Amino acid sequence: MHLFTTRRGRPRLLALLLSLLPLLWWAAHPRPDPDGGKLRVTVLDVGQGDCILVETPTRRAMLIDGGGSNDESQVDSTDVGQKIVVPFLHYRGLNHLDVVVLTHPHGDHCGGLTAVLREEAVGAVLDGTVLPYPSADYMAFRKEIKDRHILCQHAARGMRLDLGNGVTADVLNPPAAGTPYGTQPDDATVNNYSAVLRLNYGRTHFLLTGDAEFDAERSMLAACPDVSCDVLKVGHHGAANATGDEWLARVRPRYAAISCGQHNTFGHPNPATLARLDAHGVQTFRTDKNGAILFLSDGQVVTARPFLR
Repeated sequence: MHLFTTRRGRPRLLALLLSLLPLLWWAAHPRPDPDGGKLRVTVLDVGQGDCILVETPTRRAMLIDGGGSNDESQVDSTDVGQKIVVPFLHYRGLNHLDVVVLTHPHGDHCGGLTAVLREEAVGAVLDGTVLPYPSADYMAFRKEIKDRHILCQHAARGMRLDLGNGVTADVLNPPAAGTPYGTQPDDATVNNYSAVLRLNYGRTHFLLTGDAEFDAERSMLAACPDVSCDVLKVGHHGAANATGDEWLARVRPRYAAISCGQHNTFGHPNPATLARLDAHGVQTFRTDKNGAILFLSDGQVVTARPFLR
C-alpha cells in the first residue's frame, strides 16, 4: 500500500496503470472467435473406438458414439465416457446434447455413452441397433435411456435430422425394412447395420459410417443417389473389409478420418485400405497418429485441423 501513496511510487503506479490499458481494452473489446459461425466436427481420440462430436453454428450439438472397450470379456478399468468424452464436452462448454446417435451396439461404440447420458442433458437418442444384442454395455446404455426418460428412436434409411441453421443429417443406413445383411448378430452383420449419417451444411458434406462394411456400402450405393462428401469417417476403423474402391469412386472425399487405437491388436488401419484411400487421392488422418481431428465448415469449404501433425 505504501508504494501507491508516496511520491516516489507514483511513476511506478502510472507505469503499472499504463501497462494494464491494453488488457482493459481487450477485455472490453474481445477478439472475435475466428471459428465462430462454422460447423465443427471433431473426431475424438478414444483409442480403439469411435466418438464424433458435431457442433452447429448455433451451438446445437450431436454426439455420435462414445467409445469404450472392444473386449467385453475383460473388465475395462478406464471408462472412456467418464474420463475422455464428458470432459471434452465440458471443455467445449456443453451440458446439453440435442441428440446422441449410437451407430451400432458394439462396446467400442456404446460403452462410453452410459456416462454421457448420466452426466449430460440429452434431448433424444437415435439408435442404429437392428438385431437383438444383449451385451452388458448395450443393456446399460438402454437402461440409462429408460431411467432418464429420454426419447429414443431407431435409425432407418430415409430419416432426416434437422439441427437448425441449415445443418441436416440424412440417415443412409440401415435400410428401413427387412434384414438384408442377415439375422445372426455376428460382428460383421452388426457392423453392416450401422447407422450411417450424411451430415450437410451448405455445399459441404460429411459421411459418418460407423463400422459399415462392404455389404452396407453396396446397399447404400444402390439406394442413395448422392453419397459424395468432403470428409469420410472411414468405416470399421480402417479394416480391410470396408472402404472399397467402388465406394470411394462414388463418395469422392477430400479428407478421411480413421478412428483407431495405437498398437491395436486388430491391425487397424489395414494397409490395403490405406492403399485404396491413397489411390483415390484422399488426405487421411488417424487418431492413433494425429490425436483428435477437427474439421471446420463455413458451408462452402472444409478445413482440417489434426491436433497432432
